[in-house]
Amino acid sequence: MPARPLAPAEPAPAEGERPAPAPAAPLPWRRLVLVFLALLALAAFLRLPGWFVAVFNSDETFLATQAEVLNRGGELYLEAADRKPPLVPYLYALTFSVTGSTSLAYPRALATVAVALTAFLCLLEARRRWGARAGWIAGVLMVFASILLPPQDGQAANFEIFMLPTMTAALILAARGKAGSSGVCVALSTLAKQTGAATLLPVLWDVYRERGRRGVRDALIGFAVPLVLVALAVGPGQLIFWAVLGNGSYVGLRSISPEVAAKLFAVTIGFVAANLAILWHLPRAWRERHRDDIDLWLLLISAAISVTVGFRFFGHYFLQLLPPLVLLTAGALSRASMRTVKRTVAFSAIVAGGFLVVGFFAERLVPDAKYRQVAAYVARNTNDDDRILVWGHVPEIYWASGREPATRFLTSGFLTGAAGGRPPQDVSADLATPGAWDLFLEDFAAHPPKYVLDTSPAGIRGSQYYPPGKFPELFGIMRSSYEYVRSIDGVAVYERIPGSLIQPPTTTSTRR
Repeated sequence: MPARPLAPAEPAPAEGERPAPAPAAPLPWRRLVLVFLALLALAAFLRLPGWFVAVFNSDETFLATQAEVLNRGGELYLEAADRKPPLVPYLYALTFSVTGSTSLAYPRALATVAVALTAFLCLLEARRRWGARAGWIAGVLMVFASILLPPQDGQAANFEIFMLPTMTAALILAARGKAGSSGVCVALSTLAKQTGAATLLPVLWDVYRERGRRGVRDALIGFAVPLVLVALAVGPGQLIFWAVLGNGSYVGLRSISPEVAAKLFAVTIGFVAANLAILWHLPRAWRERHRDDIDLWLLLISAAISVTVGFRFFGHYFLQLLPPLVLLTAGALSRASMRTVKRTVAFSAIVAGGFLVVGFFAERLVPDAKYRQVAAYVARNTNDDDRILVWGHVPEIYWASGREPATRFLTSGFLTGAAGGRPPQDVSADLATPGAWDLFLEDFAAHPPKYVLDTSPAGIRGSQYYPPGKFPELFGIMRSSYEYVRSIDGVAVYERIPGSLIQPPTTTSTRR
């Protein structure tokens, strides 16, 4: 019987490449459920401060106010505008509707699920690429890294937290050649925050490698369809203006300044220090890079670009960097000694424990707006259908008082050009949202507020740089139709004079 010919030997890895890692056996579904629940329990423990701290940052109360407007039958952008896509306000509204409460603990609980899901997806992808050890490293490090920021960034239910699961899922699906569904996931990320669209870069790379031009076409269609459907639901003009066109001054190069550069340096140093255990292995991941890792490096590059867009360097922006960072680190650690792995995970765990403790003292460590007393005064002296206007940047007053805003602008930055992440004195009429004053005056006349609450005397978040007296359109109305009542924690309270008439502007906006 003739001998069978020997199979040709596999070629040795080319220089700069490594042998393909041995694939880990698929986990049974019951084991998958247990793994997810374990990650969820870890995330819930590290986010316990969310059940005890009323407010971590003003973004939460801004979103909560939008959610209350939606749950009362209002329309996003027409009655509660922001320079963001619509997904996260609706998630807040859903939690408030289901729980019957406006406590921020419930959106934070949903954010905890989002973190656990992101960690679970990172675990699955690392396991597929580098084996079982890399899987649990990626999952655990993702949960730890999600809180390694100041509490107002790491513990809050911010936009980025809700973007991470679909952003990670998009990469996983694309790496498996699932072009259409990966495009849908990128669209969902984009509907949480515009920078989610940057995930298209690694997604298109992966689907082109797997399926060529047809894959690219399917991914772009998958990306476009959800955006078109949402645009039709909320109004194409509204979505395009508020999420894209209305951001011109917000992301302009005028944002660059010495103060902004100093903030970038401080936030970056803090992020690197807190995540040193993860970042320490990045050079090794680069040295041992492989062509199959290109998508992860592209994801990291796209996330880094997203962090810098607009030159406003808030800590929670850096959350977008975490999935590619923990995956690349897991890949490097899959080839390291167990001692190195244990040290890395232990260091991250210790740092995370420190941030957990700090989270309970967030309101004491970071002085924020005094809103409770003025919100309580408003709640006592108004009816449920009365509206108020807060001049400044304190959406906490709307949320805590339970009263709807008189205009679609929950903060004054749309009108004054003042914005977070810029020097507070950087106020200029040409930085205001185009057409905002027309819309503001229309809304004001349509449902005049019972109270105007001027935060500029209190100097909250730079409001002293843009008092109402600098804006004749508003100041004229306040002089003729409102009278000063009192000051509460430095906030000047003006009450509407009974029977006073407020005329709509002579020119009306077409952006309804």
